Amino acid sequence: MEKQVQSSALFMRILKYAFVVSAFLFIYIAVKVSVPVHVPVGIPIEIAITFAGLACVLGGFLLPRYVYRAVERTAGGEPPEKQLQRWRAKGILSLAYFEACVLFGLVLHFLEARTWLVGLLFGAGIAAMLVWSPGKPPGADDANPAQG
Repeated sequence: MEKQVQSSALFMRILKYAFVVSAFLFIYIAVKVSVPVHVPVGIPIEIAITFAGLACVLGGFLLPRYVYRAVERTAGGEPPEKQLQRWRAKGILSLAYFEACVLFGLVLHFLEARTWLVGLLFGAGIAAMLVWSPGKPPGADDANPAQG
């Protein structure tokens, strides 16, 4: 079990930074791909997309915790492998929400929205990924403390 905990923790660290790299690649695409000139999107659409992106950041921090809380209460005698699987799923869900914020920024870029809104969503998504921590995997107390 200790090996599974260590490999899951390593998996989550690698996945976190893979999502950060993909966010920077989306920014690179936004910078390199020219947008055909047309009428920019209206302010209400800009605001709606920006709020959706920022809601994804908030959701990445809060939703996995609350979605799985009910399941964790009912699964008291669950095997450690299942607990570890749930921990990984929560982490992936959080990272996917943060990546969605970056993708909303990319959408705003291609809709020719104001640059500061695009930058806000790019920055919020990347900052959330960097600040976020999946926490200790279940069974980490039994694992080697030097691995944390």
